[in-house]
Amino acid sequence: MASPPLLASPRVRFEPVWFHQTLLDGSWCPESADPSVELPVMLPILQEARGPVSRLLLSAAGWSARPHQVVVGGRTISVGYCSDLSPSLMIVRCAGGDSFSLRVAPGPIPAQRAGS
Repeated sequence: MASPPLLASPRVRFEPVWFHQTLLDGSWCPESADPSVELPVMLPILQEARGPVSRLLLSAAGWSARPHQVVVGGRTISVGYCSDLSPSLMIVRCAGGDSFSLRVAPGPIPAQRAGS
């Protein structure tokens, strides 16, 4: 199986973000709906900022694939999908027991087809 293409630069920002009256720890703007492409690029940034990540919780909606594990830097990170989690949120659990939330902003809008 071929490795997924790597994205140029992940769009992750760590700073407080207000989202529907909830204060989150930052935001992430994935460029596609495929976590197997997006997560390997974004996870090193999360781990650098907050320490080793052990599990991610994503919404069950809005993703084109649902990998249950992602390997980054020789570490396997578990990925879960929750039907009651908003597609606009991601929960990150760290190996040390901490957790934090990121707003997941929609990726780029697909180009309209001619005549649409």
